[in-house]
Amino acid sequence: MNRRYPFFISFLTGLLVLFFCGPLAAKTITFKFSNFVPPIEAHAKAGVWIEKELNETAGDKVKAKYFHSGQMGGPPDIVKKTQMGVLQGAWLIGNIAPDFNSKFAIGTLAYLMDSYEKWNAFLENDALREELFSSLEPKGLKVLDLCYFGKYGITSTKPARTLNDLKKMKLRTTKGKYPLAFWNAIDVNPTPMSWGDVIPALNQKVIDGTDQTMGVVYLLKVDDLCKYFTRTNHMIGLHFFVVNNKWYKKLDPEVSEVIAASVHKNFKKAREMAMELTAKAEAELPKKGVEIIDFSKEDLNALKEAQKTVWKKFETEIGKEWLDKVSNFVSGM
Repeated sequence: MNRRYPFFISFLTGLLVLFFCGPLAAKTITFKFSNFVPPIEAHAKAGVWIEKELNETAGDKVKAKYFHSGQMGGPPDIVKKTQMGVLQGAWLIGNIAPDFNSKFAIGTLAYLMDSYEKWNAFLENDALREELFSSLEPKGLKVLDLCYFGKYGITSTKPARTLNDLKKMKLRTTKGKYPLAFWNAIDVNPTPMSWGDVIPALNQKVIDGTDQTMGVVYLLKVDDLCKYFTRTNHMIGLHFFVVNNKWYKKLDPEVSEVIAASVHKNFKKAREMAMELTAKAEAELPKKGVEIIDFSKEDLNALKEAQKTVWKKFETEIGKEWLDKVSNFVSGM
């Protein structure tokens, strides 16, 4: 008997096993991702939809687990855990995104990317979107998509009918340098604090108000305390969905495409829901006793002009070429 024959049979058997059983034996990957808020707002609900869709339609390839409501920590914690690989994905809030790369300041510079129309157009522009979304790769992250949580204005316990009214009030802001610069440009000295401290601070009259979106005011019942909302519309609240870049690049292309498709589909749905919430809050808040205030044309123009000094101040840090590219793209919108 030919000595090579048993070896040939074994080799052929191995090939047949790999051919027929290989796909079935492929390892199911774990996809753990986190948001720091409960699934009340549209962007947080998207996580529930993604988890459900992946487990139901791609359960043989992906085991998805969504952690929300601070289960994995606050805004910086979940992003850090994604960088470390403890999580594979997380929501990166727009206010702290520039801490990871200054290109993201386009989302927090007042009156630059200040409408849904501008951001929708940005997402449709392949070159601009990819330049921003890939800019976190040196930090071990890749942005897959983004969602809105509303148009920013001022919610307050006292009416802010003019710029001078704002200057007399104690207002809260986030700790980000660009939001802080927004206030400083109009000679307001704000009080930086985390969102979790805002309601107690309003109750104790430590602050008179905060910059926030109308949708959040409506959903979280901030209107129980703040009966005035000044519609400055100075920026759009954003959440970016980031994944661990090293992990994502190592995925089988079929698996990464399944994950990306679910994220894109459900974030698009969440963006639409967020825009609908803005319209709903605008209609419902007056019924709850909230007065919606618009600045005069003169005050609004003065506010916008003041913010151009902020753009100039951070021009070098953010990158003049990038700022010009984005501002030229949205000019006239």
